[in-house]
Amino acid sequence: MEGDFRLLGPIDLLQLLAQGGKTGAFLVEGGGVYLEGGRPVHAFLGKKAGKEALLGILALKEGRFRFLLGERAPTTSLEAPLEAYLLEALRLLDEGVEVGPFDLVRPSSRAYGATLEGEDQALLLALGAGKSPLDLAAATGLPLEAVLKRLGHLARLRLLEVHPRVPHTARLRVALGGRGAQVDRLLLTAWRSHYGGFARVRVRGKGEGSLAVEGVEGLGVELRLAPEHLLFLGLKVGEEVLVWPEV
Repeated sequence: MEGDFRLLGPIDLLQLLAQGGKTGAFLVEGGGVYLEGGRPVHAFLGKKAGKEALLGILALKEGRFRFLLGERAPTTSLEAPLEAYLLEALRLLDEGVEVGPFDLVRPSSRAYGATLEGEDQALLLALGAGKSPLDLAAATGLPLEAVLKRLGHLARLRLLEVHPRVPHTARLRVALGGRGAQVDRLLLTAWRSHYGGFARVRVRGKGEGSLAVEGVEGLGVELRLAPEHLLFLGLKVGEEVLVWPEV
């Protein structure tokens, strides 16, 4: 058996081999995993061996593989079942994924046959043909931070395609509170990582103005404004406005 990782990644392939109780060598460029009765007994990748090598192979996103049925391991460097390593591999992959509030996220072809938890499935359905995490937070009512975390996990499982986009104007819902303009911390971080350390944003509804900005945890798609700013800009609570960095 041989092929590439376009349809199935090393995590999926090794799970299938383990579930089938196979014995043999799963080989990739520069490395491989030896299985005995579906249990990993040895892994190598470059100069690495054992757990570190196995986690490196599980993290591969592209490349080719071969499975040599019946091939025996020259040594033993692994002792736990595959599932024990998969949990750690998925955690490391989740930590490494970065999905920005403005990126375009689409379901991949693999998403439509996947069995997922309720909230993950609901997110995929809400994505439709593609949305940004910011738009998805507005559509589902979930906190932006929770949306980004779940999308990162699904992307690492290759159930989503993430297309990075330059941070741009955001459509936010006006709420009462704060001083100046308060936006979600993650949103402000994305803007500043691209445009630099600006201190003010432009807000456009019926009117338009410039306000000092600060980031606050958990605001999602809300823009919090003090009462005097609502009056100055002629805005009402619940109204949608456009917000962008003043640079």
